[in-house]
Amino acid sequence: MKKILFITLILFTTVSALAQTKIKGVVKEQNTNSVSFASVYITHAETIIAYTETDDSGSYTLNIPAKFTIGTLTVSFLGFVTYTQEISIINLPQEINIILTPQQEQLNEIVIDVQQKAMSMKGDKTIFNVEAAGIGNGNNGLETIQLVPGMHLDKDENLVYRGSADLQIMINGKKSLLTGDALREYIRSLKGSDIKSIEIISQPSARYEAAGTAGIINIVLKKNYMSGLSGSVNTAAYYGEYFKNQQGGRLFYNDSFWTITANGSYYNGESVNHRHIKQSIAIEEGERIIDQYNTWLPVTKSESFNTAIERKINLNQVISTEWQYYKVSCTETTNGYTNEYLNNTPQNRVNLSQHFNAPESRVSGNLFYNFTSDSLATKLDLQANFAQYSTERNGFQRNDYADKTYLNLDGKNKTAYTITNVQADFNQKLTNNINLETGAKYAYVKMDYYNGYEANNTALLFIPDSLLVNDFKYNEKLASVYLQASAEFGYWNVQAGLRAEYYRFTAASPLNAQVNKGEYTNLFPSFSFGYKNENHQYQFSYSRRIGRPDYLSLNPYYQYIDAYTLQTGNSALSPQYYNSFQLNYIYKSMLNISLYGYLFKNGFTQVINYQRDKNYNITYDANAANGNRFGFSVSVPYQPVKWWTVQLSLDTYLNSEKSDIENFTYKGSGYGYDINLYQGIELKGDWKLTANGFYNGRSTTPNGFSKATYDISLSGKKSLLNKKLVLTAGCSNILKKSIYNHTTQVNNVSTDWTNRWETRRFFVQATYYFGSGKSKEVKSTSLDEETNRI
Repeated sequence: MKKILFITLILFTTVSALAQTKIKGVVKEQNTNSVSFASVYITHAETIIAYTETDDSGSYTLNIPAKFTIGTLTVSFLGFVTYTQEISIINLPQEINIILTPQQEQLNEIVIDVQQKAMSMKGDKTIFNVEAAGIGNGNNGLETIQLVPGMHLDKDENLVYRGSADLQIMINGKKSLLTGDALREYIRSLKGSDIKSIEIISQPSARYEAAGTAGIINIVLKKNYMSGLSGSVNTAAYYGEYFKNQQGGRLFYNDSFWTITANGSYYNGESVNHRHIKQSIAIEEGERIIDQYNTWLPVTKSESFNTAIERKINLNQVISTEWQYYKVSCTETTNGYTNEYLNNTPQNRVNLSQHFNAPESRVSGNLFYNFTSDSLATKLDLQANFAQYSTERNGFQRNDYADKTYLNLDGKNKTAYTITNVQADFNQKLTNNINLETGAKYAYVKMDYYNGYEANNTALLFIPDSLLVNDFKYNEKLASVYLQASAEFGYWNVQAGLRAEYYRFTAASPLNAQVNKGEYTNLFPSFSFGYKNENHQYQFSYSRRIGRPDYLSLNPYYQYIDAYTLQTGNSALSPQYYNSFQLNYIYKSMLNISLYGYLFKNGFTQVINYQRDKNYNITYDANAANGNRFGFSVSVPYQPVKWWTVQLSLDTYLNSEKSDIENFTYKGSGYGYDINLYQGIELKGDWKLTANGFYNGRSTTPNGFSKATYDISLSGKKSLLNKKLVLTAGCSNILKKSIYNHTTQVNNVSTDWTNRWETRRFFVQATYYFGSGKSKEVKSTSLDEETNRI
């Protein structure tokens, strides 16, 4: 009988322990008000093993996995100090009630934490924790990203990293189809406090597309959301040489199951670019000079609208869709003239006038599905993306010669794209230290192009008039798979992967009886390993990359640029390849030093081929360059006093390159450097002053050099109505020294090219935030690699 009672007691105790799979409780403030939609989760070895949110009354129920033994219970909510408590399966409480402390009361503790967690490296990412660094509050999204080490804004407020603005910008791991002004204003409309972290992926691993070398910036938004309706409206006005204005708005609705977002923008403005090209050609008779001055005046109106809906099916599954519409109408007028000299004696003068209408429209959408297991060890993403583009360029170009003759070209151009892709990504955490990722993608691109000119005087043409009409049909199929593993062992972490791609295209011009086909199978390995302790982090990474030709570059079209320049496509273009390296070091989450570089083969080069017999230039892209580029960058954020923030960054590089293409041969090396300085001053009464300055030193290339450029920008910001209304005013490029000037010397031809845009520009901006809800972004359309080549 005693044995039976003893066995029964053991079974009862065991069943009771197994049944203990839930923790309940209430989360409140110190004033006893409940905290709705706070995040409640349990972690073990930095992995979340259970997650939930409090309801309207602050109550929560947390389901504990059967395999749970020990972990950390965490409760977090914006504006409060994060609460943590160690728990274990032994004596696991059934109820834990929590009182959160306002964040300002723990300011000193937060400042200490900043030094430890502001910046870290993991796998192929450098992760900048916005909240830990304390740079989100009071800043908009653009100002926040600008404070990330290595980042700065160029003269048009585009994001630049290591001297390149050709970045892939992602939101929550997926690239939005917003580009240019629309993308910049979208990022500006974000609150800095909405951003959880900013990931810099300068050496993309096998998980990402193999195209490009500039890198990826991933903006990760916070995932703690308040229920309800919220949003913002904004307006801005700019004046340089011409007036322009922009308006926009964002709207969000969130609850336990639904997330609905919508945003739109409208832009209307005039701009200008003053271009001067001076070409000196050494010939037997002496020196011929072609001196061109053009003024380009675009008038642009654009509108965009984006909406997305996400539905949480259950705790493990989410489905969403997003659609975007974009339309722009642009009228471009160009006026100018070209003077031709032989040994300083005038030979000819040609006046140029152009007028084109260039409407463009885009529609894109996606379907997205995500499954995440209870333990968060298994994750599956499925998505399908679709986009249609339509662009036109219709108008005329007229060249008036000194002998009273003229050439008038009436042109009609239309291009239509259809892009679709499907992809799947699977992630499995094998152990607490080892993670496995795999995935596949299939993409299809179809392009139809038509371009036609009608000439009034065919005798003045460089080419037979039969080549003035061109059609082009392009079809591309790209299939890829990847496998990647990562592991952490104490202070060390390692990641290795391989991406395989099969690429096939057909490019045909029926009118010109030309067909170009290509088929490639490529392997793209990548790996990285890192070491980190309390104050020091090191990382070395390698990846093989590819650059594919733009779709139109493969089209053997002809386009008149001016009376002395003819542009053409090159159907013989093939991809270019890179072997890319990086060594990165971070000290105390502040100082960031990088050595980086790549070797490249069959690199794209814009060829300027002077035709001596007819006295004009043909320009086209070719696989002409082989060489390397190595750089050094350092960035130092510094806070002399609490109200004064300084960010200094330096980037310098060396490159070597040669070309053996006929009539465009060169071999040499070059160097360059950029210095950028940001300063932010916070004053009483919610005032903030910022100053940005840059100096791009004189740089050399294997076939030329660029002159130094520099400038400064100033702005002031004032927050009103409990920080719901933010007013900003300032002036960018005050010194008007942001001018592009580059000189090339190839064989007997020297070309000096100067572009002067609207430099000094005054602006005022206003943003109003309304509602109590917190924004959440639905997965955006992922067509990044395909659309980059349009």
